[in-house]
Order: sequence, then structure tokens, then C-alpha cells
Amino acid sequence: MAPDFFIPQLVPPQAPEGRSEPRLWVRRLAIFEDEETIRRDIPLKPGLNIIWSPDLSSSGKQSIAHGSGKTTFCRLIRACLGEPDFSTEGQRHRILHKMPNGFVAAEILIDGECWVSIRTFGLGESFAVREESIESAVRRGKQAGDAVTIDPIIRDAFFQSLEDLTPPEIDNDHIWDVLRAWLSRDQECRLADILAWRSTKTQTRSRAQVVSEAAKLAMVRLAVGALDREELEAGVRERKLAREAEEEWRRQTFLGEQRAARLEALRVTLGAGAEVGLEDALDRKGLLSLAQARFESALGSGVVSPPPDQSFLSELQALNAKRSAHAQEIQTKRNEAELKRKDATHLRSEAEKGEIDVTQGTVRVCPICHVPVDEVLATQCKISLKPCNVEAIKNGLAEKRNKAERLDQEADKEECEAREMSALVTQIDEEIQNLQDRANRAEAERRAAFATQHQQEDRVYEARRLLDEARALHAESQNTHSKPSLDEELTNLRLQLEKGRSRAIHAISTLAEQYRALIAAWLPGGVEGVIKLDGKGLKVDVEFNDRGEVSTAAIDSLKIVAFDLAVLRLATEEKAIVPAFLIHDSPREADLDGMLYARLFDLVADWESQPGTPCFQYIVTTTTAPPAHLQTNDFVKLKMSSSPAKDRLFRIDL
Repeated sequence: MAPDFFIPQLVPPQAPEGRSEPRLWVRRLAIFEDEETIRRDIPLKPGLNIIWSPDLSSSGKQSIAHGSGKTTFCRLIRACLGEPDFSTEGQRHRILHKMPNGFVAAEILIDGECWVSIRTFGLGESFAVREESIESAVRRGKQAGDAVTIDPIIRDAFFQSLEDLTPPEIDNDHIWDVLRAWLSRDQECRLADILAWRSTKTQTRSRAQVVSEAAKLAMVRLAVGALDREELEAGVRERKLAREAEEEWRRQTFLGEQRAARLEALRVTLGAGAEVGLEDALDRKGLLSLAQARFESALGSGVVSPPPDQSFLSELQALNAKRSAHAQEIQTKRNEAELKRKDATHLRSEAEKGEIDVTQGTVRVCPICHVPVDEVLATQCKISLKPCNVEAIKNGLAEKRNKAERLDQEADKEECEAREMSALVTQIDEEIQNLQDRANRAEAERRAAFATQHQQEDRVYEARRLLDEARALHAESQNTHSKPSLDEELTNLRLQLEKGRSRAIHAISTLAEQYRALIAAWLPGGVEGVIKLDGKGLKVDVEFNDRGEVSTAAIDSLKIVAFDLAVLRLATEEKAIVPAFLIHDSPREADLDGMLYARLFDLVADWESQPGTPCFQYIVTTTTAPPAHLQTNDFVKLKMSSSPAKDRLFRIDL
């Protein structure tokens, strides 16, 4: 088949003149049980670095390739590069239990200067310091003024040009945090999309776990120079207006439905058909006129009778007061008559106290010693020191009887007056009852008059409400299109965005050219890589000449790997605002052809064919064996197994 001269040829990336190593790369990673004991010491290099956990087909052992620590290795590097956390909560507790004084340390070269990043597994303090080796940094320890992580050092070295250009949800302090997630994707994301970087399952607290797809796309475009401030600001404004327009549309839709329901309710209340509008037509009255007529009718419908005369209520009140006074006087007279009769009874009892009834008649006795008076007179009283004055005693008894008689007469008079007053009270009760009946009738008339008045007021109120509703609906119908629409401003903003994407064509075309070259070198003939930027985002595809776009899990993951490698090539040539650094954790999907997967290692290894040190660093973990010629210590930097425990990353069973 003749070569396709329109497809660019893949050649090793060319670093700028004078560049002798990557601007950022990890030279060494070491895992410490404590300050004196190193469990793992892993040297790395610029260029291709393979972390290999052989599967059953290539290990010759009865142990699976999973569970050896490949993903944890990637996360430890990420932690040394500033990731907030390196593992899930459960794994962190297990590591802390086994290695309470443990930590991981990395020698990170930034623009030729060595920085040591130390991240503890729980106890102690993490820090980053400029030192020539991990050992010297450990001996030195953390001091005042040391950075907690290397994040700000990398941010200042690479991303000052992006400050204040990032989307609102990504501030300047999180630029490297988000881009680091892109350059070291979570294995849990399964290379599902170019913007799938961090899974919440990893619990690493990266900002990339929560930012929107639009924000991540903006960061990618900023990184490859395909987004400027004008388009970015227009995009922010466009998204805000689009939300406002959506909210306004929903509001207007709701108001329209509400208005239709109100209009129908008005028609039903006024007894009008669906054909009757708000305004008058030639053949019928409109709802406004009908509501006005009902209101006028309600105003003039009937005169409410005045409340009945209730002046007699004062007479009723006076009679009740008079009855109460008479009743009180009757009770007083009865009480006085009763007291007088009691006094009369007591007086008669005292007058009769000295008398004894005998058969011969009444015999007087001494009221003191009860001795018959005749005997006293005959023999003299042996008790009293004074002589007995019988006449005086007789006179006293007679006086008591007379007084008792007068009291009885007075009591009779009081009782007679009480009976007369009772008759008067009975007469008053009859008058009160008549007036009370009259008052009850008057109250019933008053309530009826009030109810009639209330009904009339309700009719007027309801008619007024209907008229106000008709007028309000009429006013709303006149103002339906009076509010300015956001469509025109949105259209202008989208034109600005389209112009911005047009300005980004050169940067995207450079990236697309690298991507096409990678796909052409990686896949068989007849397959072409395509990158498109439009209003829906950045689309990465492969197209077969006779079938168009093809999508399978393997092909989709391959597209993502190729896209990342294309950006790595741009970064190596310093045509992208990201470090020429990339980690892929087990990028092979289950159904990806083994020969195609092996080509990944060969493609990157070929980039090292140029004289001098490669100016990029690519770290890839794998369970599938890399090509035989790459299974050397120069490329395979760490080989692990799930069993025995000493062959795992931490060399112990966690």
C-alpha cells in the first residue's frame, strides 16, 4: 500500500535547545519503615519507566499479578508531587498500624534543582525541602519555613502564566492539583474519557474529584494553549446567561400555565365559554366587560335593612337592676324576721325557766336554786346572801314575755312586707321576660341583617376580585413580550466563543497532528486519529477508512492513552503549559490486542533514540509483559508480585 503523505510521521520529540533533562521528573522513590530502615528504594529515570507485576502467563508463579502494589506506587508518587492523600481510609489505617513511623520520600528534579518531598503515613510531619538526596533531607528534618508539600514549588515553576485565567471553580492554588490529576489518572477511572481523571472512590481529596467537566476542559485547553482570556471570560458569561435563560424559560412556562389556568377559572366564574376573550368582540362581550358588569350589579344589588331599634335594652337593664334590689331587700326582711322570731323564742324560754307544772297548778320556784318560792318565803333561802325580791323577778319575766310578743309582731310585719315584695318581683319578672323575648327577636333580626350585609360585601368583594383579575390578565397579556430577552446577548457571546475556538485552531491542530501521528504509528493502516473542538467540547476519536468511527472499551482506552502521549510530546517540546511528565496505571483493557499493547512501550522507547537524556518522564504500570528487549533494568524499574509478601511494594502483608 502506498504511504499516505497527508498523515504526519511520528518522530521523537525535540526538546528546546539547551534542555538536557525534563523540567520535572522523579529521580528516586523510597519507602521508609522509620528513619533508619528503608523497605523500598526505587530509582527512576527520564524517559520510559516500567513498573511490572507479571501475570500468570509470564511470571512462572502460581500468584496473580494484582494486589502487588502497582496502584499504590502511583499514588505514592502523586502524594510526593503534592496530592492531599495517597490512599483510602482503610488502607491508610493498615499501613499506619504496620509502619507507625513510616513515610515515603521522593527526589524530584525541578529545572535542574533537586527537591525532596517527604510524606508521612500518619505520625510525624510532611514537608518538602531543597536537598541533594533523600538521606540528607531525613537527617535535616522539617524546619520552620519548609513547605508542607511540593505543590506550591511546582505551581510557581510552571503555572504563573495561568494564574487568574482558570475557571471560577479552580483558584490559583489548585491549578497543579487539577492538572496533576490529568497527568496521573486514577486507575479506577478506566481511561473512560479524556476528562475522567479522579474517582471519589480513591479518597485522595483532589480538587479534580469535584470540578465540572467544563472546568476540566478549560484546563486542558489552557494547558495546550488553545484558550485565551477573551474566550474564557465569554464562556463564563455564556454559562451564566444560559442558566439565567433556562431559569427564565422555566419561569415564563410556569407563569404561562398559571395564566391559562387563571383565565379558564375566570371564564368558569363568569359563565363564559372558551371562545370568549378578555376584550370585547363584535358579537360578544369580553371578560373585562363581563367582570365590570358583575361588579356594578353587586354594588347596586339590594339595600341592607338597618339594624332594629334596641333602645328598650336600657329599660330591660333598669328592670333587672330593680328586680335585683327587690330580691336583695326580700332576703334581708326574711333574714330579719327569722332573727326576731329566734330572739322571741329565747325570751319566752327564759321567762318560763322557773316554772314547774304540777297537778295542783303552777308553783313558782327560785330561778337560782329552783326551790319553791313559798318555801323560800317561809324558811328563808339558805344559799343567797341577799334577800329574794320576788316582785322584781316577776316583773322581769313579764317584761321578757312582752318583748317576745313585740318581736313576733315585728317578724310578722317583715314577713308580710317580704311577701308583698315577692309579688312585686313576680310582676317584674313577667315584664323582664317580655322584654327578653323582644331582645331575642331584635338580636335575631340584627344577626340576619349582619349576615345579609356580609353576603352583600362578599358579593361586592368577589365581583371586585374578578374585575381586578380580568384587568391583571389583560395587563399581563399586553406585557408578555415587553421584557428584553437574553437570546440576543447569548447569541453574541456564542459568536465570541466560536471566534475563540477559531483562534484555538492552530493549537488544537498542532495537538491533533501529534495525535494523528501517534495513531498512525500505533495502529494498522487505514486508521486515522481525529481531534475536534466545538461547542460540545473536545472530541478524540479514531476512524477506520471503510467504517468511520469505532468505539469499544479497548479502542476508547487506547484513544485516551494516545491523547495523553500527544500532550506529553507537546510538553517535551515545551509547546504545552504542563510538565513533560505522565503516569499511566495499567492502561491495557482486557480485550486490547497484545501486539497493539506492546506497541505502546515501543513507541515511547523510540522517543529515547535521540542522543542525550530524554526530556520527558513516562511511568507506566503493567501486568502484561513488556516487549522482551525492554525487560531490562534500564526500563523495568520495579518488578513486584502479590506473593510472597516480600515481593510486594511494602515487602509486608498489610
